[in-house]
Amino acid sequence: MRAFTLGPWLLSLWLLTAGPAFADNTADEADIAFELGNDAYSHGNYTEALRSYFTSYRLVPNRNVLFNIARCFEALGKFNEAYRYYNDLLVEDLPAEDASEVTRSLERLRPKVALVRVTTNPRGAEVFVDRADLGSRGRSPQTLALAPGRHKVLVQKPGYRPTEATVTLVRGREVPVDLDLALITGVVDLTGSPEGAEVRDNPTGPVLGRIPTKLRLSPGQRVLHVRAPGHAPGQYVIDVPAEGTLPLAVTLSAQAAPSGRVVVTANHDGATVRVDGRPAGFTPTVVTLPEGEHVLEVESRDVRPVRQKVTVVPDQEVKVHATLRYEPPPVRAASKRLLSVDEAPASTTVLTPEELRAFGWRTLAEALAGVRGFFLTDDRTYTYLGVRGFSPPGDLNTRILILWDGHAMNDVWAGQGYAAHDLSVDLEEVERIEVVRGPGSALYGTGAFFGVINVVPRDSLGLDRRLEVTGAVGALGATLVHATTSWEDPQRSILFSLAGMKSHGADTTRLGEPGPIVTGLDGEQAGTGSLRARVGNLSLVAQLHGRSKDVPTAPYGTVVGAQGTRVQDVRGFAEAKYERPLSERFVLSLRGALDLSRYKGHWNYGGDTTETNTDSGAADWLTAEGRLLAVLSEANRLTVGVEGQAQLRVDQKSVGPAVDAPLDTRTRSLVSVYALDEWRLHPRLSLSLGFRVDKYSDLDSLPLTPRLAVIGRPYEQGLTKLVIGRAFRAPNVYELFYQDNFLTQRPAERLEPETITTFEVEHSHDLTHELRLTVAGYHNRISRLVTLTTESAATPACGTPSAPTQCLVYANSSGETLAWGAEAGLHWQPGRWLLVDLSYSYVTLRNASQDVVEAAPAHLASGRFLLPVGNGDMRIATQATYQSARVPGIAGADSGEALLLGFGVSGDYGRLRYFAGVNNLLDTRYAFVVSEDVSAGPVPQYGRTFNLQLTGSF
Repeated sequence: MRAFTLGPWLLSLWLLTAGPAFADNTADEADIAFELGNDAYSHGNYTEALRSYFTSYRLVPNRNVLFNIARCFEALGKFNEAYRYYNDLLVEDLPAEDASEVTRSLERLRPKVALVRVTTNPRGAEVFVDRADLGSRGRSPQTLALAPGRHKVLVQKPGYRPTEATVTLVRGREVPVDLDLALITGVVDLTGSPEGAEVRDNPTGPVLGRIPTKLRLSPGQRVLHVRAPGHAPGQYVIDVPAEGTLPLAVTLSAQAAPSGRVVVTANHDGATVRVDGRPAGFTPTVVTLPEGEHVLEVESRDVRPVRQKVTVVPDQEVKVHATLRYEPPPVRAASKRLLSVDEAPASTTVLTPEELRAFGWRTLAEALAGVRGFFLTDDRTYTYLGVRGFSPPGDLNTRILILWDGHAMNDVWAGQGYAAHDLSVDLEEVERIEVVRGPGSALYGTGAFFGVINVVPRDSLGLDRRLEVTGAVGALGATLVHATTSWEDPQRSILFSLAGMKSHGADTTRLGEPGPIVTGLDGEQAGTGSLRARVGNLSLVAQLHGRSKDVPTAPYGTVVGAQGTRVQDVRGFAEAKYERPLSERFVLSLRGALDLSRYKGHWNYGGDTTETNTDSGAADWLTAEGRLLAVLSEANRLTVGVEGQAQLRVDQKSVGPAVDAPLDTRTRSLVSVYALDEWRLHPRLSLSLGFRVDKYSDLDSLPLTPRLAVIGRPYEQGLTKLVIGRAFRAPNVYELFYQDNFLTQRPAERLEPETITTFEVEHSHDLTHELRLTVAGYHNRISRLVTLTTESAATPACGTPSAPTQCLVYANSSGETLAWGAEAGLHWQPGRWLLVDLSYSYVTLRNASQDVVEAAPAHLASGRFLLPVGNGDMRIATQATYQSARVPGIAGADSGEALLLGFGVSGDYGRLRYFAGVNNLLDTRYAFVVSEDVSAGPVPQYGRTFNLQLTGSF
């Protein structure tokens, strides 16, 4: 290494002649930087030389430049750094003479530095000093030059426990540190027969032991291969616990027949392979089996399992390729246990996490807008869900049961089901949404009238994520922030999230043509906090949500354009759930919950915010449920349960500026029993029979709600569901006793439960494995429907003495309201991010009040399209919905007719997830005609809006 002793200027010559010829700008830049460093070094400007040498080294790494860097540090008196760079040179494959030169330099520096020599067993551990977050100092063995004094030396190596030592260093001395790293292992305790069978971790690997034996293995999933002469070899899929013991009983059957091999591959690597019900490895794999017929199963996440028979021929190889196709997530809401969509005893739709992210839906209502048979009504106070032709006036989503992971969100005061920002700030915590059409009272009791919607949240962010932060901006001055943190291991998990949103709403709201124009007064604010935790079989969930919404529509005769008219809602609950198998045939589920709801409405009748009338409602209640699932046979499952509810408090007020007296209310208690009997009568035919009995403390009637579902496959590509059921809805405290001091509404005081009987048939035909055509027809018979009506009394009882008006009052309708409907859908989804979904719905009503008929469109059509771009990291989503006019005699957009188009682009970039979308892309202008009590005129719907969202996870 002559260049070292002759000085830096010789290294320039070496760089030009000894190295490879570079024909690009990088070599030129490195050369110039090197010459600048030589010049600075020759003038004693060591700092400037160091800067140039570093630039040259980054462009063209070179050991000679590394030597000059060390010389510069030595000249600057930075001996620790100089020692490190000299020491790094010794790792290079240096000629003997150059190595001697570096060694002499190190010896020259030894009296000036404090050294620690770190060695580990095994070698190759990462070495850290004082703190691991300061970065690795290299791999052992390693000699480090450090400042004199006390230091902590830490070493880490994957698969080993980290260890550390504290040393005291003195300048001029080297302190040795020798650390042993303990291997992290688990024990597999193998017993069984035959004794002496050989155990390997791959078919041709070394023998690890002979049965009985205890093997100490590294943690994780692996396959053990067990062989013994005269016996069929066995393969066992195990998951070795860290620092734990896994018992494994091995039984090899006597090999009575010659064997052959089955080569199993699939279009998904890592799919689980089972032979005759026993684990046999992961695809691709080779399985040795006795001669004869065997049942082969291949399954993986999100795809339909493949099950087929294979015939093994002695000493021959059979090749099986399993084509695994996409399968939607299972659904729990239809039977209170996880079932596939095809097995569910009802017409069911599942919105997957991929759809939720790709379409950028912000609320439950937005997500349901494109689901077959559903439509929305937004009166700028609340968003109402309509299904199969029904969204009666005054309804607060009381006839659709909304669940949050199985917990009923409808309150007990007004029965309100929250569907927009009154349910949650956004859908970031939601994993999937289950939509079950038809009566659900056989399992859930009151409120499950037209359907059940189960919003299923996620339990964690994943094993490699601890924090997720979302920020969004949108039209109408909307801003949103959402933060989630979680932690989990196989037995425990916890997730906590906070979210908030704010929007100033529409700048102006025109209430009809030529109606008044309201400026502003459309703001909205919401906040959500939630906690989910799991410890073994026990899970806990708590959630608190609040929302405030200004109302620009001057409802209930309030002053048009006056500030102060707004509503506030709070909904919270805490639930504990325990579920464990008692045996192979019995599973016990227990849950208990405390719920609360708060409502306050401010109504400005005087133009002055200090003179607003205020009504309110509050409720606290307890619920408890016990459920037992019994597997009576391979063909029969029976679920029985008991549920109770105790209302601790139900208060409501309707007060003016000078009055503060609570209205009459009545708390109630409830005890319910239910059963669901499920039979598989034939491989192509199954039956589900359920019923529930509810006993209310304040009702004379004893509602009995049965449901019968027959699910059959009349041919290989066909699936038919026949559902006959009955549901009921008990009148709530709000409907019975609410009044606003007879300003606009009087109490009903007595109402009968409303009931519905449904007859439905749905048939699906698989045109291909990924393309399904569905047609459905249904008939509903509704009795004693409770609606908000305007009285026709001879003497009006509401209003003021100077201006009496007819009262609004909840009342049972007379006779039966009948509905006939037909639906059709086409669904194509070959993969998670590729989707085409088209649907059409038609309904006609008979014996329905005019208000009920005018609240729903007869025709609905929707289309959802999802397309991955490139390798799938970017997705394009489009949703189109059409709804016909609602009010006979008023055509077009003035009666709610609209074609709405949405477009979004989403994707992932490392740990970032983004979404950019536009709703109502065509800026369609349309309005809903509502009663004069809800709005001073037709309620216009929002035009074109946009939403931009960015999520980072860490």
